[in-house]
Amino acid sequence: MRMNLVAGLTLFMGGLIASQANQPIVSAYYENWSQYRPPSGGRTAFFPKNIDPTILTDLYFAFAIFGYQDKSINPQNPHLTGDYTVQPVEWNDQTLLYPQIMSLKEINPNLRVLLSIGGWGFNDPQDPIGMNTYKLFSQMASQQQSRAQFIQSAVKYAKQYTFDGIDLDWEYPGDLTRGGSEADFANFILLLSELKTACEACNPPLLLSIASPAIIPSGVPSQYQTNPDLYFQWIADCAENVDRLNVMAYDYHGGFDIPMITGVNAPLMQDTSTLSTYCVKTTLANYLENGVPPSKIVLGMPGYGHSYGGVSDLSPNNCSPGLRFTSLGNAGPSTATPGMLAYYEIADMITLEELTFGIDPKTQTALAYNSQTQQWVSFDTPETIASKAEYAKSLNLAGVMFWAIDDDEYAWGSKYPNIRSAYNVLYSKKIKGGGPRRLRR
Repeated sequence: MRMNLVAGLTLFMGGLIASQANQPIVSAYYENWSQYRPPSGGRTAFFPKNIDPTILTDLYFAFAIFGYQDKSINPQNPHLTGDYTVQPVEWNDQTLLYPQIMSLKEINPNLRVLLSIGGWGFNDPQDPIGMNTYKLFSQMASQQQSRAQFIQSAVKYAKQYTFDGIDLDWEYPGDLTRGGSEADFANFILLLSELKTACEACNPPLLLSIASPAIIPSGVPSQYQTNPDLYFQWIADCAENVDRLNVMAYDYHGGFDIPMITGVNAPLMQDTSTLSTYCVKTTLANYLENGVPPSKIVLGMPGYGHSYGGVSDLSPNNCSPGLRFTSLGNAGPSTATPGMLAYYEIADMITLEELTFGIDPKTQTALAYNSQTQQWVSFDTPETIASKAEYAKSLNLAGVMFWAIDDDEYAWGSKYPNIRSAYNVLYSKKIKGGGPRRLRR
């Protein structure tokens, strides 16, 4: 009788796990620095306890790092530890933020929480931390001994703090302008293969994901630029060693563009700019046509918009992408970053009539502008997010991902309107509000 009961429970649990595995992924990144967010529109600092886990299947904690400490005793570099062990970034990650994010499982027991290691700034030589760490991923991946040290540390750290998986955010292997080398392409495959083996050896196994670019990074060697298939075939090789790829299908255009012409942050359809045909559809075609399984692709979506300044002669008849700008857009009151606005900041500005809302039908994304202040913003709304989620669904992708959940906190009377919109599409729920009136159906 006991054997039959055990067998029955085993079959039940196996079926439950398989059922969960086949459910669409709705995931988001939590930024641990959002705890310092200044107040804006009634919103205050953002902590994991503010998250609604009922509209998520997966949540990523961004970030942990390795090899860096503010006050290291390493004589070669006072900020580097001289090894590749994983460490927290914020002073209260381990004592407050990790426990808070894990407590969300009390509301949604099926929620998976993964630890993301790295990040854009970690590989940015202009970043206060990145100026010390931008070569570490490449150095760590280059030798079997250093890979083993990192892997052992990452797995131990993830298990110690009860994470369900590990996410590597190396931006980007092989990028010569960001501490990389051409050897990274082969070494990253080795790193993923060895890390995947270690993750699978855990009980229960840890998930493994990577952050993956939407377009070919400009700093990789020229042969990948002239032969894009070569790059995306390499991504397909990476996919063989991970559970999922979080495709960062945003930042196609921004205040970093040269020449200085306004563009769409995350266009679903072909961009109106004559300078680029990049869009979500092109990105996904590059992935799928070069052998990346759709079941491993998680389509990334932005919870923020890119803003531009010095855009002259704006009007209802002259507000489409492709206009000249002279500077980054004004910083928002909360995100405080020129050239970038959270969705809730854009919503507040439209409500206060500081921005006029519009839609670009060609790229199926939203825009907003102010002709007096010469500001222009490209962003997404629940309706444009729904279009992308429908497209992901039509391709049988694994699901969607948002960067970042704190950008989507509350707007137009709805909590997490963009994430909720994608969730409703993938789980066939009714879509409700959260966007400008003109977009509501």
